Amino acid sequence: MLGTLRNFANTFVARVFFFLLAAAFVGWGVAGRLNGGGDAATVATVNGHSITAQDFEQAFKDNLQQAAERYPDPSQIPAAVRQKVAGETLERLVTQQAIDDEARRMGLVAPEQAIQDEIRSMGAFKGMDGNFDHREYLQVLSQHSLTPQRFQNEISMDVSKNQILNAVTAGAHPSEMLTNMVFDYLYEGRTADIVLFNYAGHTPPPAPTDAVLQRYADNNVAHYTSPEYRRIKVVILSPDTIGRTLTISDADMRAWFAAHKPEFQAPEKRSIQVITADTQAQAQALATQWKAGASWETMQATAAAQKATATELKDTIKAGIPAPELAQAAFAAPLNTVTGPITEPLGYQVAIVTSITPAKNPTFDDLRDTVRKRIGEERAVDLVDERAQKLQDLFAGGNRIDEVPADIGAAGAEGTLDAQGNTQDGTKAPLPAPDDVKALLIADAFKASKSDTAQLVEAPNHVWYAVAVQDIIKPAVKPFASIRTQVLADWQAEKVRHATETEAAHLLSVVNGGQMIATAAWGTGHQVIRTPPLTRNRPAKGVPAELVQLIFTMKKGEATMVQTGEGFLVAQLAQTIRPDPKGHADELADVRHGLGQSLADDMLVSYGTAVRDAANPGVNGAVLQKLVQPQGE
Repeated sequence: MLGTLRNFANTFVARVFFFLLAAAFVGWGVAGRLNGGGDAATVATVNGHSITAQDFEQAFKDNLQQAAERYPDPSQIPAAVRQKVAGETLERLVTQQAIDDEARRMGLVAPEQAIQDEIRSMGAFKGMDGNFDHREYLQVLSQHSLTPQRFQNEISMDVSKNQILNAVTAGAHPSEMLTNMVFDYLYEGRTADIVLFNYAGHTPPPAPTDAVLQRYADNNVAHYTSPEYRRIKVVILSPDTIGRTLTISDADMRAWFAAHKPEFQAPEKRSIQVITADTQAQAQALATQWKAGASWETMQATAAAQKATATELKDTIKAGIPAPELAQAAFAAPLNTVTGPITEPLGYQVAIVTSITPAKNPTFDDLRDTVRKRIGEERAVDLVDERAQKLQDLFAGGNRIDEVPADIGAAGAEGTLDAQGNTQDGTKAPLPAPDDVKALLIADAFKASKSDTAQLVEAPNHVWYAVAVQDIIKPAVKPFASIRTQVLADWQAEKVRHATETEAAHLLSVVNGGQMIATAAWGTGHQVIRTPPLTRNRPAKGVPAELVQLIFTMKKGEATMVQTGEGFLVAQLAQTIRPDPKGHADELADVRHGLGQSLADDMLVSYGTAVRDAANPGVNGAVLQKLVQPQGE
């Protein structure tokens, strides 16, 4: 309950529970301590304290709801997933109770001021002015069936536990040797000399005889076989389909628009590249260079060499720019025009606007159709279940899909599609349903038989549908005459790919035979390109990720070959650049901080596991399985 009222993710308590969830079943393991007896209202006991069925059920539902987001139909969550979520939930509750008990055993007491500060910092209790609102506090607690005293007791235990966990992680400091080793690994730079072999550099061969093309098609028959198609009839009932049939007055639409107008408004946004210099003369020189046509990459390098700061602001509003002088100038400047120097307290700035997104302030007439649709859907939500029952009764009475009365507000469709939802001409089938429901509907259509009667199915977001299969068109090899053009294009593309690969492989063989790539490529018409310094954790523009991975497994002089979307490239490791910690103080500090966090997390996991095991928890297996099992089974 407490977790719904505050941002818990950055506390030590949250971190230990997060990592214990990841380690569920590794140490104690729920399955190893199940027993069949005990109080029907108790799921587990820890040091004589009970974890009630009510507490477990609420936590389990919250966690299961998150897991259900991965499934279009929450009722179809696999049993294995439910068991896993149940185990993780119980693991967390048991560990939490064990640490609570440990805090009590140690006699830890949370200072009253610390409790009050913690409560006042929670966003759930802040009013419109951003400050703590006592009335909001009482109202939120009431909504969650919590008294102020009970809530403060929970906060007190949380603050007490933090005292333990802060002490546990106090020694989480990585050694200089470890820090430097990880820093060297992450920020080691490597450059490579590469040669590109593009498909576009080869002329496709002339068309062969039809006998050759026919043989190629036969050898790749799966590529030239049409998929299975099904002709189906569907009926869909949703807030959207019902809403279209409702009568909505112009006055109601105007009133709704007036109340919701801010949802459709947006201020102007601009993307801005900014360089901040210490002196006006320096800023003026940078502006002159920029106006002469220098690229942003060049300006960044120049700024770095002159100890100036280069920054890029993406899609920002005027109020989002911290310097008022820069904001005023940038939002008055034309697109792609260098502006400045601009004088402001931090120095002198030169800027260029790279994109402008105009402000949005639509009128009622602009949004009349949208407003009508939104109101219709809102009103229809209260009608869906009743209409769905009527529709179910019709099907139970023997009515077919095409016999649904118009006054129910359902939408029907009929057509032929494949398992991906495409029609026979390759376009998406126009099913009147949201994408997630379309996927469910199509899957059901390809599971059904022609003889099956229509069944109404509930989908997410108040949507219901039924599908009936009219005909099944089996997969079939397409006639050669209808695919000859495609087969010819595929055959030529395969020949070009093979020729390109052969050429690249020859260069690779020569380089791995001992020649430098520049020498081996001399006279071939292919240019040798030196990559910028590559690192393991920073992708380089235009360099395939697969190549970067390979480069860091190679020795100097070794070469490799990688296929790209445009052809093949051959690369030879040219240089290894060892990073200097003195020149990368911020990066070194990031590594040290990350290692410290990792060590702290390991300590928390070890401590939580030890405290949990020492508590000797027991689980009431019968109650647990009853709560985990889906209702109705």
